[in-house]
Order: sequence, then structure tokens, then C-alpha cells
Amino acid sequence: MPRPPRGAILLCALAAALGSASIARAQDLILTPTGFRNDLIFEGLDEPTSMAFLHDGRLLITEQRTGKVRMLVNGHLAATDPVLVVPQLVATGYEQGLQGIAVDPGWPTRPYIYVYYNHQGATNYLVRYTGSGDLDKPAGENLLFGDPLTLIEDIPDNNPIHNAGCLRFAPDGHLFVSVGEDADQCLAQDSTSLKGELLHLDVSNLPETGGGPVPRALLIAADHPYDTPDSNAMLVWAHGFRNPWRYHVDPITGIVYLADVGDVTWEELDEVKPGGGNYGWPYREGFALHVPPIGCPEPGGPGANPYINPITSYNHTDGLVIGSGGVYRPAVNGTENWPSSYWGDVFYFDYFYGNMRRLKKKPTGWAPAPARGQPDLINWSIGFTAPVDFLVGPEGALWCLRQWDNSVEPHTGNVSRFRFVGAPTGVDPDELEAGSLSGSPNPFAEHVDLSFTLAAPGEVRLTLFDLAGRRVRTLLAGRAPAGETRVTWDGADGAGRPSPIGIYLARLERPDGVETVRLLRVH
Repeated sequence: MPRPPRGAILLCALAAALGSASIARAQDLILTPTGFRNDLIFEGLDEPTSMAFLHDGRLLITEQRTGKVRMLVNGHLAATDPVLVVPQLVATGYEQGLQGIAVDPGWPTRPYIYVYYNHQGATNYLVRYTGSGDLDKPAGENLLFGDPLTLIEDIPDNNPIHNAGCLRFAPDGHLFVSVGEDADQCLAQDSTSLKGELLHLDVSNLPETGGGPVPRALLIAADHPYDTPDSNAMLVWAHGFRNPWRYHVDPITGIVYLADVGDVTWEELDEVKPGGGNYGWPYREGFALHVPPIGCPEPGGPGANPYINPITSYNHTDGLVIGSGGVYRPAVNGTENWPSSYWGDVFYFDYFYGNMRRLKKKPTGWAPAPARGQPDLINWSIGFTAPVDFLVGPEGALWCLRQWDNSVEPHTGNVSRFRFVGAPTGVDPDELEAGSLSGSPNPFAEHVDLSFTLAAPGEVRLTLFDLAGRRVRTLLAGRAPAGETRVTWDGADGAGRPSPIGIYLARLERPDGVETVRLLRVH
């Protein structure tokens, strides 16, 4: 992961990015759009790098240089602290240390966590640990991890930068692992190198006891995209990356949104779909050509190959180190879910500039989606230095982990969360105030007619949700004609069962935006 140097150079850089008044702890002021606020949960961490929620809401946090895994329980450190310290850690280099953590989706039946770190011997390790103690207790503070099982121990670490090491689980239960190119640009194009790649591992067949490293064959997923006998390449989901230190997996679609840190000019955010793919490094940076090292010219000459383009990029005049803020999806039974207009939107941030930006999927591709009352036309939120990880919490808020606060002083790493505090129904006022979507009669008892108007034919999706953010039924998905379209909802869910009395949200995704209306079902 990126780590800035200490001292006056860093402070000057941050002052230029945020304004000199920001370089003081008491003056941390995080600006958000209308209807949102940022709440500090915990501070005092020592250069944290990543976080992962247990299924019951307890939060695990890694620290880069101490090698500790800390656990927050209801906003405070657990009595058992730390819950793990990884051994033989190398954290002396520019970006080296404990990089990432993930919790097995089968927890607590499968009480495992997975960590990635720089290990002695010039290699990066991926290790599984087994939990013991309070495995299934939301307020439990007695939890420890031991019995290490090494999954991979030969990921090269010949350079103190570009380690990557982000860990996330896919909806199918496979584990994604990002691997930096270790400052060896040419090998990002070699799918056998374990450099500049996104790995995709099956961890369901591993032995229960510790030891390892495990045979490669146990980690190879059946749906690996590369047709090759090489056991390294059979772990690869996509390649051609520089330093993919942060990414997120859409829990609905399984698509990966990966931030690849740039070199000379451009930062980029990639959409990594199933089926493999080459994202171009070192021949591309953002949408632009990049001059590779002498030892690996682009086959056929500069610009000769159709590498996969990012969904967005920005110049180094706007930021220096990109990171993925994730895909916003409402939490099941979440009490703090965001408005439906945010569902499926993608966020990304800049580590040095301390800002967050938002993208929405349009029929023509991804596009910026400014929110009402956001700090400026580009940034959804500003004012926080050194963000390193974001996760949607079990209640539906977006949690933020920072290595330091704006003072950039030791032990100021912190956790906060972005909460929606607007309309109690969780509906974005921007969606309610404009547009043609309407329902009649409303309130209704047996059925309601939903109507909308398009200026030209286009692809639409009309979906019903309850107030907890759960999808009730999709009424329409396809191409609608110009003019008015009417659809009737008979009050049944997707399985044909009557929906209970209460408030529902009808959400229309249309070529020119999103609309939502509230529907009240009565006796």
C-alpha cells in the first residue's frame, strides 16, 4: 500500500492538497453532501491498513508496522488486544508490513481469517488463522487467532513498494488477492509471475489444521479463466496491473472495482469482470499510452493492442494515489441504509488529497454522479487525509479507516462512518422532487398503477424495495418506448406472496437518471 514519507515534505504536500488550516488535529473537518454526516468511532490506532467485519458486527483492523490485528467491540478495543500478531513481519521498507485481512464468509462455522503480509526472506505470505473463544458473540471480547496455515509463501517481495495485498471474498465464496508488480513493470504482463495480478482462490478444500504451504492444486478455482498448465497462472483472475492496493467486490454481481495506482500522470479505476483480462500495465496508464522499460516493448509497437480501459481516471493534478471506496449496497435489515439512489454506485478516493468521488452506471457507461449539497462539483466528500479502506457496515453506513488524521502524527489512525441522516425513509430528496414516475392510487389496498414518461426509447428497470432495502419484486426490466408507460403492481412479491401493509419504494432506473416514489399499502 502507499505510505508517504514523514516530515516537512509530506506536510507541505498535504497542506497544498487540503489547505494549510487542515494540518492540525483539532481542525479535521470532513465535508459531506446534504443529508450525510461523518461520525468518529475510534481513534488512536498505529498506522492501520485494512479492516473486516465479523458477521456479528465486531470489526477487525490490521496495523501495518506493528503486525497487530486489533478488534473493535461496540466502539472500543476488545479486552483481548491484540487478537493476533503476525510473526516474522518485514515493515522497514517504504510500503511493507501487514497489508490486508478478510473473514471467511462461513464464520463462525468456519472460524477463519486470512492475512497478507511482507515476510522475512523477500516474499509475501498469505496465511489463514483459526479463531477461538467468543466466535459468535456480538459483545464478546475474548477472541484469539492461532494455528496458522500458509496458503502461499512465494509471492516475490524484491522491492519495498507495490506489494498490494488487499483481500476480499466474492459472493461465490472464492477469495480475491491483489498482487503488486513489485516495481518490476515487465512481469505485470506475465500471468505466471505472481506480479501485477488479481488472484482468485478456492479456499473451501483446505485442511483444518495448520502448517503449509498447501499444494497449489487446492487453491485453483474451477472457473479460472486462463487456459494454461501453469499453476501460478491458474490462480490469476486478471493481470496487467501496477499497484492494485485497494479494490472491492460487488456483493450482488461479483464484479471487482479495482483502483490501480499510477506512475507518471494517471490514476485509474478498473471494472474487472469474470473471464480474465489484461489491463495494460506497463503499456497503458489510465486511457493513455505509457512508455515501458526497454526490456519489454509493447508487442507490435506502441498502441497496437486492445487492452481493457478503466471506467475512469484522473490526472496527478487532481490526486496522487487512488483507492477504491467500494460499491454501495444496502445492508440486509440495515438500520442506516443510504437512499436507494446510491445503490450500485461506485466510490473511489485519493489517499493524499483526502477526497471521495462517486460514479453511477448509465446506459452509455459510468459517469460522475454529483449529490445535492456536496462540497464541490467533483468531490462527494473532502477533508480527510490518508484513507486506506472503506466497508459498508452491517447497519448500512459506509465505514472509513484512515492511517492518520490531518495532523499526520503517530497513533492518530482512526475509524469513522458516513451516515445518512436525511429523510427517514432513506429516499434521496433529489429523486422525489423531480421526474415523471408516479403511483395511483396511493395509498392503495389491492393494486397500484405506476407510470413514467420517456422522451425517447431506452432501457429501464422498475424495482420495488421495502424500507430495509430488500428487493421485493422487479416489475419491468427492458426497453420502454417513447411516451408514457404504465405498469400495475398487485401487491405481491416476486414469489407471488402478498406483501404486508407498509411503505414501499418504487425505483425507476432510466437512461437519464433515477427516480423513486413512496407507496403506502393499506387494508
